[in-house]
Amino acid sequence: MSLAAQSAQLFLLAGIAFLAFGALLAAVFVRLGGARLARWEPRARHRAIAMLAALPAASAVVLLFAASLPSLVALVAPALDHCPVHDDGHAHLCFVHLPKVGIHTGLLLSLVFLVSYAALRAAFAASSVVRAVRMVAALARTGERRRDLGITIVETSQPVCFAAGLLRPCVLLSRGLFNALSPEERAVVLAHERAHVRRRDALVGSVVRALAVVHLPWVGRWLVQELEVAAEQACDEEAARFVTDRVTVAAAILTVERAAQHAATRELAPVAVAFGARAVERRVEALLVEPEPPRSLRPLAISIGVGLVSVLVFADELHHLTESVLSVIAH
Repeated sequence: MSLAAQSAQLFLLAGIAFLAFGALLAAVFVRLGGARLARWEPRARHRAIAMLAALPAASAVVLLFAASLPSLVALVAPALDHCPVHDDGHAHLCFVHLPKVGIHTGLLLSLVFLVSYAALRAAFAASSVVRAVRMVAALARTGERRRDLGITIVETSQPVCFAAGLLRPCVLLSRGLFNALSPEERAVVLAHERAHVRRRDALVGSVVRALAVVHLPWVGRWLVQELEVAAEQACDEEAARFVTDRVTVAAAILTVERAAQHAATRELAPVAVAFGARAVERRVEALLVEPEPPRSLRPLAISIGVGLVSVLVFADELHHLTESVLSVIAH
């Protein structure tokens, strides 16, 4: 095996270790603060959950860059190269001095398995997204475009309504539901789904589903579920402001829930957000009380910024620590 390939193994191992570290951080946060986060007002909660979903991937990128920073500096200023002080058995996380030996065979096989498993999961997820996109396109082509309402009416008696599409989302409403709803209920449903389109909830949901793969299984499920609930409640609040009556929105949710056949939209889940399909009880209860005041995410953003600066400030210490840990587990 070439020296470059052996060096790439160490960088891959470090990246996976940082990814696992971020996943553990997310798990601790969900365990300790998940219940409190679930009580935040919907829009702030939706953003916070999306950020939490990205924590492992962001941690891996930032920490790997910080751990590699001294090696990047050594490329420009060879006098700052610290690798000569180590023996040849040291795991050099370096672009200048390649390692003399690769990682342990068993660990290498484990890395191959993890990468292959992740690639397989990604391939299955991509295929489901492609299939759902094609189904949405087919439904949109065969439906009646109502430009006055900004929706496409699908010729089916099944009462379904959803905002679908990743880059160019649209609202699809079945003829059966369109005819069954009263004018007030129809206004609620359309306001709700248009809010999904404006917020790009289908796209955000698809990204979070992809990011959930690198979390612990129970954390990934929690993130996807709570993101969907937050998106629905945020759109409920927008619909309530549009019709100026929260009780009317709650009644419309119950009407659609009693009539809808959610199995019809299950295959569209990767790219669609269906009205009345998620957390109906929590949504109705939230509409029957006063809304939570808006919450600023500035303290969270400041904390993240301070953490990023701290990682870069202590890049040299992180580099040495990473090399020491890799020396133990890789050899």
